Amino acid sequence: MKNIKKLTKMANTKNVILNLPFDESDGSLIAYDYSANRADGIVSGAKFVSGKIGNAIQFSGKDTCKISKNVLNLSGEFSILCWVNPMSIEAGSPSKVIWLLAFDGVDQYSEIPIELSCGNWVSVAMTKRGAQYNFYVNTALVKTINRSGTLLGVSLNQDYFGGEYGKGCVDDMKLYNIALSQEDLIEEMSNVKQLTYYIDGVDLKEYGVYVSGSDGLTDRPKMKSPMSVSWDNYHGTCVDLNHKFYESREITLSCFIKAVEGKGDFASKVNRFFQIFDKAGTHRLMVDIHPTKPLVYEVYSEDAIAIKKTWDDSLMIGTFTLKLKEPSPVKKVLKFIRVGESTQNCSIKITTTKLVDIYWGDGEVQTDIYGEDLVVNHTFKSNGDYYIIVAGCIDEIEKFETNAIVVWNKL
Repeated sequence: MKNIKKLTKMANTKNVILNLPFDESDGSLIAYDYSANRADGIVSGAKFVSGKIGNAIQFSGKDTCKISKNVLNLSGEFSILCWVNPMSIEAGSPSKVIWLLAFDGVDQYSEIPIELSCGNWVSVAMTKRGAQYNFYVNTALVKTINRSGTLLGVSLNQDYFGGEYGKGCVDDMKLYNIALSQEDLIEEMSNVKQLTYYIDGVDLKEYGVYVSGSDGLTDRPKMKSPMSVSWDNYHGTCVDLNHKFYESREITLSCFIKAVEGKGDFASKVNRFFQIFDKAGTHRLMVDIHPTKPLVYEVYSEDAIAIKKTWDDSLMIGTFTLKLKEPSPVKKVLKFIRVGESTQNCSIKITTTKLVDIYWGDGEVQTDIYGEDLVVNHTFKSNGDYYIIVAGCIDEIEKFETNAIVVWNKL
């Protein structure tokens, strides 16, 4: 059994006050904050490149990513952790980064150098509890200082004095309003998202169903036959490839279902799981492959589901193939976080001549939406994280603005 204290602390997302995975596509002007504060970063000049975990933000020495809100209380406990990868410069290579703590008074500061080399990803972290400051590299404690006085500011600097800003990459930056222990940091830095399948928000394992393999989740759907003309006095055909449209996405999950109490238990679990697909409308399939970028689909099942099994009075395992169809295979995926009444309203402003459908992630759907500068609002009734699907001819949307996080610009 895992350490309960560790699980409780790390699982409490309320302690995360800033979460910047930097997984945006290059060219994005926003670095989305996945914490409840939604203190998104405003990007100026910086690029998004391949990083330690997904993408990372790359600074050239003159770029910025300014956080839109002040979320860090310097007088209380806190933790700062991220991955860094310095870049070489014309005059040489930076050999260290330096934590700088500024305190009240004249020339009252502390410097903590961290040795590193260019081209290598290193996790760095600092924590504050009372007057004690701990500094970590790759989760190893490298320095502890005790310093009284009022902390006025914290920065992580490069030993490069050719410009005001640093040059290198930063990935997966998080701030906590608690002082994490070394155990917590090890858990955080080594945390790998477990592959999990959900249907209508419920982990398939809750039904006793396990997925051993999948097809079609990331495949390109088949293109619909384009308009073509064959002239009898010309070779070949003339094909209209200016507009490409796709057939429904077909997803196949290879599954097995387990029951430990024999035939009756097995039959009950099978019946309970299959009844999900009898409900009206589509069903939300979500595959958790990444801490911030799950794969999300609106699907239905039309094929028969045949289970191969051998009846038994104790442990029973049956195997089956679940075939699902996604009728609208091209979409945007957004994330909206409701933490109270002040953050209950999601807004989308859209300009499109083609009809689109919005699946809000709470069971509500708005269909056949089109218009110029059309504002679509939705109120979420309960706190939580909601993944919103905007499905249709996404490439033909002329204008799109939202107060939600854009997880997938096109999936």
